[in-house]
Amino acid sequence: MSDQQQLWNDYAACWSADPAIRLTALGAVAVDDVTYRDPGTEVAGLTELDAYMNGFAGAFPGHRFRIDEVLGHHGRSLARWTQVGPDGEAFMTGVSSAVHRDDRLADVTGFFLPA
Repeated sequence: MSDQQQLWNDYAACWSADPAIRLTALGAVAVDDVTYRDPGTEVAGLTELDAYMNGFAGAFPGHRFRIDEVLGHHGRSLARWTQVGPDGEAFMTGVSSAVHRDDRLADVTGFFLPA
């Protein structure tokens, strides 16, 4: 497994992590001033991203993200992912892109793909 694949896997795990450890886990994969955006939001910093992830976990209990493919080049990467429900079935798919800094995610944008 590539370093970027592992980074995305660890980042994906943050979305469904125990809230007591999420911020620490997130700090291992993203820089302190990380920015994140998707069609519904834009947040800045680890604390805001942690709060957004907490809201996601509350809205989608038992869901997690599976990273299906990672492509990387010159400090940037693209991850194709599947949101998996508690029953193990695919709920949604999408892609996320990121700019990397200090071997962590610095600027992440997520896109949901239509079914």
